[in-house]
Amino acid sequence: MEQINSRPKVLRTLGRWVLPLLLTASGLVLGVAGPASAAAANGTGTMTAKTTSVTYGSTGHVLTFTYTAATGGVSNGGVHLTVPSGWSAPSTTGTSAGYTTASTGTVSVDGQTVVVLGVTLAAGATLTVNYGSKAAKGPGATASTSVGAATWITTEKSTSGGTETTLAKSPVITVTQTLATPAAPSVSLVTPSSIVVNFTPNVDAQSSTVTIRLAKDGSFVKAVEGNTSGTETITGLTPGDAYYATITSVGNGTDYFTSAVGAHSVVITPGVLTIAARATNVTVGHPVDIVVVVTGLTATDRATVTKDTFTYTGVAPTVYATSSIAPSAVGTYLALPANATVVVTPSTDQGVYATTYNYSAGSLVISALSKVPLHASSVVGGAWAGRTVDVTIIGTGFFGQPRIISNMGRGTTARVIHDTGKRLTVRVSVRSGTPRGVHVFRITLGNGKSCNVHYSQF
Repeated sequence: MEQINSRPKVLRTLGRWVLPLLLTASGLVLGVAGPASAAAANGTGTMTAKTTSVTYGSTGHVLTFTYTAATGGVSNGGVHLTVPSGWSAPSTTGTSAGYTTASTGTVSVDGQTVVVLGVTLAAGATLTVNYGSKAAKGPGATASTSVGAATWITTEKSTSGGTETTLAKSPVITVTQTLATPAAPSVSLVTPSSIVVNFTPNVDAQSSTVTIRLAKDGSFVKAVEGNTSGTETITGLTPGDAYYATITSVGNGTDYFTSAVGAHSVVITPGVLTIAARATNVTVGHPVDIVVVVTGLTATDRATVTKDTFTYTGVAPTVYATSSIAPSAVGTYLALPANATVVVTPSTDQGVYATTYNYSAGSLVISALSKVPLHASSVVGGAWAGRTVDVTIIGTGFFGQPRIISNMGRGTTARVIHDTGKRLTVRVSVRSGTPRGVHVFRITLGNGKSCNVHYSQF
């Protein structure tokens, strides 16, 4: 048999040097040699986060990051992941909130940065980093209280001697915040066509929107956006229409959740005055004299009711059919004003109010005559010439706001403005020039009983 030369011949094929087949006595050995593939460039590959949004200050997070090697792979390289400020500090201690593990390589920590070294990956292979891992019974990571989108900067080197280089795109996790539902705002009249809305600003909101709606059907009228002061003046409303206001707290559009619309304010009707009967108490035999008050005016306007009529209705346990004649029997009633004539001051504002009014009933209580004897013991305070002052008369048996006359005649007038039965509050006006000294008030009840009390005039 012909001996085969055991010395290999080197062949050049297609520009490459290759080793031929080696035949030995022990058998056939295949050998292929050539230069190794170069690792990927530093700062290549991709890092993604499974979680993209968390709630402000929330706890128990396990965030999974996946690094995928680029073409060429990673040979004993490394990946760095920087945890944004405010999150739990990364740690290699299993019971720590920021405990971090990796699927390959060795994990260490440098401040807020997770360092994974000794990473070898083929092209397309992945490295998984678990930040906040609970594998060792840790509590999981706590989110930052800094609301907004934050980048988890990732760097990579493809070999042990490479330079850590930032990836073209690092993961972004947004910290969001759910705003508390606002409380109902309050509203008050500014002019017959404008109102002011007051609300409690949400300290975590970027802005607040005040929305005005028609009371009759809730339809939208207008909204003012961007207010954080707690006060908003709404103009251009139609006098006579009834409105209410709501408030919505708003985040910055991407990082906050918008809170729900809060409960709406009370209903307000600009430009329409309300004529309300004041609660009245009298004793049997006294005339029923109902006082009305006007509401719905601006702060600078005043109004006087020069004429009105009342209808009276008995309520339980009184039975009194609706009548324009005032009741006289002991009982509890409602007095409803109507057909009022209102004079507004200054007169230039008279025309800005509607000529129709809202009317509100007041209670009327007619009491039986008191069996407590009428007696006045003293006067607290004194009258002053040329001035109007309030004095208090102490005693018993004061019911039905008695009539009071001074012995000084028309120079001194006295009117009861409050009556508790034992204490009368009296508004006294004294004409200039009325003599000083000790004078007499005569107090007379509706049943004709009377008494005197001395008072001082200065």
